[in-house]
This record gives sequence, C-alpha cells and structure tokens, in this order.
Amino acid sequence: MAMTEELNLKELFSNFVKFNSRNKKFLLIFMVVSLLSVILFQNFKTPYYETKAICMSGISEYERQEQIEDLSQRTAIDLINYLQINIENKDFSQISKILGVESKVASTIKRIEAEQLYQQDMNEKFYALNKFEISLTVFDNAKISDIQNGLIYYFEHNDFVQNYHERYLESNINLIRDIEDEIQLLGNIRTEGAKNNLDVSSVNIVNAKDGEVVSNQIVLLSKLREELKVNQDLLKPLMYVQEFANVDQKEDEILVWALLGGFISFLIGLLVALIKEVK
Repeated sequence: MAMTEELNLKELFSNFVKFNSRNKKFLLIFMVVSLLSVILFQNFKTPYYETKAICMSGISEYERQEQIEDLSQRTAIDLINYLQINIENKDFSQISKILGVESKVASTIKRIEAEQLYQQDMNEKFYALNKFEISLTVFDNAKISDIQNGLIYYFEHNDFVQNYHERYLESNINLIRDIEDEIQLLGNIRTEGAKNNLDVSSVNIVNAKDGEVVSNQIVLLSKLREELKVNQDLLKPLMYVQEFANVDQKEDEILVWALLGGFISFLIGLLVALIKEVK
C-alpha cells in the first residue's frame, strides 16, 4: 500500500514537471507580464516615507491618574490614534483644522499610529514606561516638521487637555504657595525653639510618595516644591523625547509585491494552461 502511494506521488510529480515543461513559454510570459506590471505600478505610484518619534505627555499628571500598567500615556495615545479616522476617510480639511496646518500639509499624511512603550525587567515581566512612540507615514518627507509642530498644536488646543492643564497649573501654584508658607512657619518654629532651647528638627516624618523617612521637614517640603516647579515647567501636553527622523528613502515595497505578484501569476498561469490543454 505504501509503495503504491509512493508510486502515485512520483507519477503525480512527474506529470506536474512535464506539464510545466510543455507550457514553460506560456507560464514565463505570464509571469514576466505580471512582474513588469508590478514594477511599473511601484514606479509610477506616489512614494511614501516612514518615520518615528518618541514622546511624553503630562496629561496623566494633569488627571492625577494612578500609574497602573499602560494607563500612564493612554489618553495621549488615544488622541493620536483618533486622527487615523479622519485620514482613512480622507477628511483632510478636518485634519488641517485639528493640527493647525494647511490642507496641502494634512493631505500628505498616509498613516499615523501611537503605541505605548514597555521595558522588560529581570523577571522578564514587561511594564509600561511614561513614554510612547508615534509612527508616521507621509507622501511628502518635506512636510514632516510641519506635522510634528501640528501635533503639539493639536494637544495644546484640545479643550479637554487645555482645561485639565489650566486646573493643574492653578492647583500647583496654590500648592507651592502653601508649601512655602509651611516652610516659613517651620522656620519660625525652629527659631523660637532655639530661643527656648527646644530641638524640633529631629521629628521623623514619612514621605507618602515613596515611603522615605526624612528627619527634616523643611528639606522634604523643599524637595516637593522643586518637583512641583519642574513638572509645572516641563510637563507639557505633548513633548518630544526624540523628534521625527528626517527620511529620504522612500518605501516602495517593490520586492515584496514582485514576489507576491510572480507567485500569483504563476498559479493563474497554471490554471489557464490546464484549461487550454483540457479543451
């Protein structure tokens, strides 16, 4: 039985080779025409360019959001990915309005996508970073910088982000003022304590943020104040850790499409050749 199956397979393979040999000119012409069509299409179609940027956003801090898994940059990522809806619908007038750029700049965007960045620890567990990556595909690489600035405009003029940012700055200013008043009060208490030979500088307090024990309240409050000031100055709605790379090499995918086109044309050629022989 096994020998019979082996002979059948050999006969089938032999017939297939003979069939290809009989129709090799027809199959070759079919494949050449297909490959030439792919090459011509790739050369005459509008070229596009792919680039990436690494970003941060202060939105999660404005929202006082707990840093759980990949939530730290989720709002910013969703805002970027929302743009793809208008791009797929070719609603470039809306994109132009959202990004604050000219319509001819908006129309060069082919695709935009944001993804959370992760890091792997020693236990091979992945955890979310406070950064995300934006992948941008455009038809005109000279417009990359305009789109980059347009994304900043988009975040800074979004009503949701703008309102949260304003409230965040307001609350920070109030908190910094309260901290400075508390530092002043503690300084006065220490001055009075020194006059009365009382040591009030050795009281231990615990920093609720990281559990650190600090014996000097003024140092802890000063550290908190400086952190608030840094965040207030640097935590913008959208910041570029690394701007979009300037790219000159167009993505034509000619090799992939040529191989795929050649394979499909070969299959179609086999079918047509078989129909011709049957007739």
